[in-house]
Amino acid sequence: MSPLSAREAEKLGYTNLRVLTSGLPGWKKAKGLVVLPTNGLKKMIHENTSYVLIDLRSQKASTAGHIKGAVSIPKAELAAAKGKFPKDKSAPVILYNDAQASEAIFALVRGWGYKNTSVLNGGASGWDGRFFPGEPASEIVYVKKLKPGEITADEFQQIVKTKPADKVILDVRDSGSAGTIPGAVTIPQAQLADSLGDISRDKEYIIHCNTGILASMACKTMQDNGYKARYLDAVVQVSPDGMLEVTKK
Repeated sequence: MSPLSAREAEKLGYTNLRVLTSGLPGWKKAKGLVVLPTNGLKKMIHENTSYVLIDLRSQKASTAGHIKGAVSIPKAELAAAKGKFPKDKSAPVILYNDAQASEAIFALVRGWGYKNTSVLNGGASGWDGRFFPGEPASEIVYVKKLKPGEITADEFQQIVKTKPADKVILDVRDSGSAGTIPGAVTIPQAQLADSLGDISRDKEYIIHCNTGILASMACKTMQDNGYKARYLDAVVQVSPDGMLEVTKK
């Protein structure tokens, strides 16, 4: 999986504890401590985003009051709980303790392959939202939810393979990108709004770019103008001979 872009990270409210100049991808590559501000977690809770929230405090403290959706795994038991974590390594994993979770704890979970791991800024002591009393969950249940208009990587690849007559693959990467999926229509996202008059409304458009960002913008443009469209939120690489490689985020 490719690291989050700075723009994607900003949407989630990610920051880094240290002052570095290389941007979030560099921080993640360097395994620096990634910190999620409290308003970022509030936004995820409000929007019912899929995430894994781990309460590292004692069972007694978690039962007295935990953040919504938290799973209780006391810090001393975390290393032995590796098998409880999702198979999907793209799952956002957020860790919190009484104070801010340590770099060692962060590094442990990141070392298991969960690239979207972060620690909650300030931990429980810095949380200014609601705490829920009662015994928290002890088992992690993670089901990735598609964003509005999003298509799964598996369905996208099936459409590329079978080429249904009622669907069109729309490539909205910037001009000059190497390689094109055979049969795809290429219109750079910046030119899409001005090109809608030349596009049939009888098909569903399955949109991709390199990372999903431009594809998401293009999908909204098409849907706002009455077109049927979905987009792939994944890292897409197309070789000059048209071979496709899709990496889930």
